Amino acid sequence: MRNFLHVLVSLLMWCLFGYYWYVVLGREISESSIQALGVLSLVIAIGLILTFWWVAHNKRIARRNRRQGSPPTAPETFDQDTLERPLVSPGIEGLRQAQVVEVTVDDENRKVYTPVQEVGD
Repeated sequence: MRNFLHVLVSLLMWCLFGYYWYVVLGREISESSIQALGVLSLVIAIGLILTFWWVAHNKRIARRNRRQGSPPTAPETFDQDTLERPLVSPGIEGLRQAQVVEVTVDDENRKVYTPVQEVGD
């Protein structure tokens, strides 16, 4: 029943749309209306041209990147932090496997990463 009502309302709306065009086309079109339609058509055409140009531009970029492949990843360095303090850790793989990592700064101003097994150790 709901689909039937949707179809019925859609048909009635199209009939109303057609009636309004019948009313509009029956009127005399002034010079200013023609100018407004010309400006509107020009804006639509420029928008379409720019959209198609942008899509073509993006396709060229995508095609170029696909052929080159992704850029190589930079090696991960784990020597010092952004404050240039030396880092002390058991290794990056050990830290990745730990569930909790404790980070402290020792007396020698080194940042120490310690994997912790349980919270509260």
